[in-house]
Amino acid sequence: MQNQGISPGLRARIALEKHGFSFTHSLGQNFILDDDFLEEIALESGVGEGEAVLEIGPGPGLLTHHLASHCRQVLALEIDRKLEPVLNEVLEGVNNAEIIFEDVMKCDLSVLLEERFPGENVQVVANLPYYITADVIERLLTCGANIGNITVMVQKEAAERIGAQLGNKNYCALAMLTQYYYDVEELMDVSPDRFSPPPHVMSRLIRLNRRMDGLRAKDEKLLLRLIRSAFRMRRKTLVNNLTGDFGVSREQAEKLLMSQNLDVRIRGEALSVKQITRLSDALGEMLQSRANA
Repeated sequence: MQNQGISPGLRARIALEKHGFSFTHSLGQNFILDDDFLEEIALESGVGEGEAVLEIGPGPGLLTHHLASHCRQVLALEIDRKLEPVLNEVLEGVNNAEIIFEDVMKCDLSVLLEERFPGENVQVVANLPYYITADVIERLLTCGANIGNITVMVQKEAAERIGAQLGNKNYCALAMLTQYYYDVEELMDVSPDRFSPPPHVMSRLIRLNRRMDGLRAKDEKLLLRLIRSAFRMRRKTLVNNLTGDFGVSREQAEKLLMSQNLDVRIRGEALSVKQITRLSDALGEMLQSRANA
C-alpha cells in the first residue's frame, strides 16, 4: 500500500497538491488539515463504536478518516467531484467509509439513511459551508430521518443564533426550531488559522444533543409553519401573523392565544419552545374544527 506509514494529514496535503486541487469560494471550501485537531473534533462529537455516522462535506476526507476509527461506518456526502481522486487516496485502506457525491440540499436524506442504515439512529458530523449553515441544519431537523446528535462547525455568529435563548436579541426561528429537537452545546471556538484557506471569521464547534423530555407537537409540519410565521415580521404581534398566515379571524386568533394564557399583544419572539409547541397543537385543533364545520 503506497500510503502506508504516512499520516492522514500529510496524505491529504500530498493528494491535494498532486491533483492540482483549487479551492472553490462559491462552495465555501475551508479545510482543516491538522490531524491532532481533527482527532479532537472526532472525540468531541461523541460518536462511538458500533454507530453509523453521516458526514456532510468531507472535503479531502481527513475528518472522515478520523471518524472512521471511532465508529462502525461513515457515509459522507460531498458536492465537489473534483475531490474524488483526493478522497480515494486519503481514504485508501479505510474500509468503513463511503463517499457519495450528492448535494445534501437535494438528496432525500430520509430515504438514503434508511437504505444504508435501516432502523438505526445516525449521528451527524459536518464542517458546513457558512453560506448554507441555516439551510442544512433546518433540512437535518425536518427531513424525517432518524438522526441522533449533530456536531457541526459553523461561523461563530451562526452558533450564537442557533443557541440563543428566549429574550436574547439573537433568538430567531432557527433557534426555536433547533431547540425544539435539541439542546445546544458549545464545544469550542476555532480561529481562522486552523483552516486552509483561512476564513475571515471565527468559527465555533457545537453539538446538538437530542432532547429526551418528550416534547412533541401533534403536527410538526404545522409547528414549522407557525415558527416561521412567528418570526416572519418580528415587529408585528402574533395575532397579526396568525390572521395573515393561517386565515383565521382576529377574534379567533385572540381566543386561541387566551386559551394558552398568552397576552393577545404578544409577539412570536416572546414565546418559549414549549409555549409555541402547545400553541401549535391548539391551532391544529382550531383549523381541524373549522374544516369539519
